[in-house]
Amino acid sequence: MGPAIVWFRRNLRLDDNLPLDAALRGHDGVVPVFVLDDHYLTADFSPPRLRFLSESLAELESELAAKGSRLLVRKGPAGEALASLARETGADAVYSHLDHEPHGTQLSRAVEAALAAQGTKLRLLPDLHLVLPSSLRTEAGKPFAVYTPFARRWRETDKALPVPAPAHVPTPPAVLDSRFPSIPRSRPRGLRAEGAPANPAGGGREGRRLWSVFRGAALERYGDGRDFPGVAGTSRLSPHLRFGTVGIRRLLAEAKAGWKEADAEGRRSIDVFVGELAWREFYASLLAAFPRVLSESFRPEFERFPWVEGEEAAERFAGWRDGRTGYPIVDAGMRQLAHEGWMHNRVRMVVASFLTKHLLVDWRRGEALFRERLADGDPASNNGGWQWAAGCGTDAQPFFRIFNPVLQGERFDPDGAYVKKWVPELATWKSAGKNLHAPWRASTPPADYPAPIVDHATARAKALAAFATLRAAR
Repeated sequence: MGPAIVWFRRNLRLDDNLPLDAALRGHDGVVPVFVLDDHYLTADFSPPRLRFLSESLAELESELAAKGSRLLVRKGPAGEALASLARETGADAVYSHLDHEPHGTQLSRAVEAALAAQGTKLRLLPDLHLVLPSSLRTEAGKPFAVYTPFARRWRETDKALPVPAPAHVPTPPAVLDSRFPSIPRSRPRGLRAEGAPANPAGGGREGRRLWSVFRGAALERYGDGRDFPGVAGTSRLSPHLRFGTVGIRRLLAEAKAGWKEADAEGRRSIDVFVGELAWREFYASLLAAFPRVLSESFRPEFERFPWVEGEEAAERFAGWRDGRTGYPIVDAGMRQLAHEGWMHNRVRMVVASFLTKHLLVDWRRGEALFRERLADGDPASNNGGWQWAAGCGTDAQPFFRIFNPVLQGERFDPDGAYVKKWVPELATWKSAGKNLHAPWRASTPPADYPAPIVDHATARAKALAAFATLRAAR
């Protein structure tokens, strides 16, 4: 058969790549391409994510060259770009992955229509998840809306094994010719984004390194270590999973292999880690089944919630965004986000709860900021996490459970390692002592650190009163 186009989207790797593997098995050669969609520069604009993408494309380009191939870069719209490339190369099929997100679904439909008009087939394979989003259903045939039964069914479901990276990627000589059209990666403005000051490094090499370090040092202690932001207890693989620089099937297979060799505590921790993969797939399934959650609360009654508005909301949001709330664990998290394009998951829950339940600012504002500043910024997980924290999502933390940021800091950052790293005003404060997580309680508070933006007890009472208005309106 003639060549096939392999359209790389969010599977920027050669190992464990099902569309690439299928194309190589069914065709004499492949034409790898990445299409730069305007969506990256508008609705999904995020400098940290664009920098991660650029670095990942650079590595993929190098890896393909080492396999005898070449990564083309074309400008969108994707339908027009891929149809044109198929005509130029004589390809009769385009291979890529299924996408559960609303934009990805619409994009696939547009590409399929453009290709079908000239007789080219679009073949989409499940490559982003271990179980295809929305494929699992309750006994009543409905999408799962609660994590625990979803996870039980998910664990019972057969999952594909990883496929190896190809030894060689045959590509038509005409495509390998430097004169064959491809946009230099240095040209698009989006791919020149600087990102966060300490942006997570893109590319599969870094993803594999992180996974190797995590497996060797933290995976078998993950059950407890994941909650302490001051220690290296998590994998930091979220941006790599978002862009597919590491294969999800590879992670699961190697985690399972580690489980067989681990002691009881190690096995418990690995089970917890696999449960976090299930959370990722749960949120992906929710988005596939209920795309409205990107702009609406899953629980419709929360659309009537009395969030603060106007100048008061703007001032509260700004203090939270800039890490100047006066609550050290919250400020440390927001400063880490601005500097690294990443935030520890325990702290993500604390800062999201604080914005929505202490400051009564609409969860959508926080979710949008995270989407802009995170190098992962996965829409399903980001949205699901924010709605969980705000109490308005499916399987959410009840609204009346409000994190006390002081107690969260004292429990999960007991020696202050995390706070001192990200809030230098407190790292040099000589009178900290037991008041590190509540500096206003000290007889001599730090002069250069703000007083609390709200009082916890007062804010909690106001939040509960606001929530009561929803119950009264039923």
